[in-house]
Amino acid sequence: MKPCSHCHQEKPFEAFYTSLTNKSGYTSWCKVCESERNKAKNQANRERRLAKAKEWRNSNKNKQTLAIQTWREANVQKLAETYRNWAKRNKGKVNAKWMQREAAKKCRTPTWLDAQMKKQIEIEYSLAAWCTEVMNEPYHVDHIVPLQGKTVSGLHVPWNLQVIPAKLNQQKSNHF
Repeated sequence: MKPCSHCHQEKPFEAFYTSLTNKSGYTSWCKVCESERNKAKNQANRERRLAKAKEWRNSNKNKQTLAIQTWREANVQKLAETYRNWAKRNKGKVNAKWMQREAAKKCRTPTWLDAQMKKQIEIEYSLAAWCTEVMNEPYHVDHIVPLQGKTVSGLHVPWNLQVIPAKLNQQKSNHF
């Protein structure tokens, strides 16, 4: 048993962090008091910490991008599970986004498309499914000129479609 020098309660050694600088081998404050102190300290210096972190991110963009990419590649399952859980909790947002995309696709599909052109579109989607099966990694049908781009919007026509790996499609997002 050891007394905490902050709350003055007698607590077991497991309630203290280990320390090489203290004679007893444990910190003088218990874990609860230490945690409260750190929370208060972080809250008091929140703006300064955020500014410093932002400055580091701006000056180390490549390092940060590489670190995020490495983490994502190492935690594919965890990331997928996190997204699935988010999607379950936010069904309204997921459905709204999907319906918005479907509406844009309908609006961007010209009435002058003939049966042969519609068949070519189906072939692109079949090709993506086949590539996914053969390559054992997901493939998407991408709109070269996005349907809902910020600067330009394309049409849902055969010559605006390409089959690419899902990872590249997600990186491209709705950019031209």
